[in-house]
Amino acid sequence: MLKPLLVILIIVSLIAIWLNFDLFDSTPNTVVTQSVDAQIASEPLTTTETQNITTPQKPITTNRDENLSKEIQALFKQASLLFQKNFDDKALELYDQIIQKIGNSTDTTRLQDFAKAYFQKGLIHQIYPNSDKDAAFEAYNMVIKKFEKSDNELLLKLYIEAKIKQAYLFDDDERIEIYDELVKQFENYKNNKFQTEVEELLFSQSYNLMGKDDEESMRILDRIISKYDKDENTKLPEKIETSILNTIELAIITNNDDTKYRELADKYLSESPDTKPLLGMLDIIRNAQDLEQNEALSKWKEDHADYRFPDWSFQELRAWMMKIEDKGTKERVSKYLDAFENHKYNVDPKKNKSQSHHDNSEIIYEPPIYNEPTDEPIQYENPYTHDANQEYQYETVYTAPDAY
Repeated sequence: MLKPLLVILIIVSLIAIWLNFDLFDSTPNTVVTQSVDAQIASEPLTTTETQNITTPQKPITTNRDENLSKEIQALFKQASLLFQKNFDDKALELYDQIIQKIGNSTDTTRLQDFAKAYFQKGLIHQIYPNSDKDAAFEAYNMVIKKFEKSDNELLLKLYIEAKIKQAYLFDDDERIEIYDELVKQFENYKNNKFQTEVEELLFSQSYNLMGKDDEESMRILDRIISKYDKDENTKLPEKIETSILNTIELAIITNNDDTKYRELADKYLSESPDTKPLLGMLDIIRNAQDLEQNEALSKWKEDHADYRFPDWSFQELRAWMMKIEDKGTKERVSKYLDAFENHKYNVDPKKNKSQSHHDNSEIIYEPPIYNEPTDEPIQYENPYTHDANQEYQYETVYTAPDAY
């Protein structure tokens, strides 16, 4: 009995010993494997091995960014509706929420939203019933401080926009100084990236000087024109074309020779439907200082019967006429200005003869009443001012109506 039992015990022992050796063998194998892996990880990969590894790309826009963008646009829309319904305080609160959410962002799109929110705040503080010059100044100043040291073209354009909006909180002299500083800062910027903005500033500067320093206003326009006076094949920007005609008018007002500007008009503006009637009108006004122009006026009306001076203002010419000291000269110039304004508004002299206060029954236009000239500069509406009633749009920064 013992022998079979002993045999069984021996067999069991052998099995146990075999199992133990197998177990022990598995541990060293694991350690060796881990050691080899560590060695491989510590060795730098070759170029070929690196090229075979594809790193997962991060998504361009995360869900969080998309959600923030949607939230910001929804807040802008809600604030705009509140503003339209005269809930200005509520709109200001929403703009503050937008600024708080994105004020620390470095993303260009979010920074544009930052500027937009402050521009809208500035607008609200500039108009009734929230008129607060200091608050408007500070709103624009936040954008100025944020972007003044930037090298990003889009953000620098917003900086210029903020400076211009802020400038309209000051009087004309301070505004002209601000324009001058901006021109000096950006006229020679890398690759002339801000040429359009500089020209807009010069136009505004010139217009603000009209009636105060017509000579300087004319010099500025001359400076703009000279940049494009290269050859007859050059396509001039619309505002440059306008400035040529504007300078001819200023030459009359300042008693300067307009020959070179007329040559420019012949060179660049010969195909424009405005050129001949406007130059003809200015010829008559200039010559009226010395002689009657009834025959020239009749010929002008015959040639340009349907022309109605679109976008042209006679305000500068009338302001100049009011300062003419010689009585006869003043009466002649006034008479022909009346005639052209009569034509502009298509007044029929035959139906209004009783209204005429001139010997020439054809000229019946009753001009607005102007005060006698004083030492105070004439105030003009600036045609380059951004429309304060329009919500700020990035793509329409620096869009200004023509001067005429």
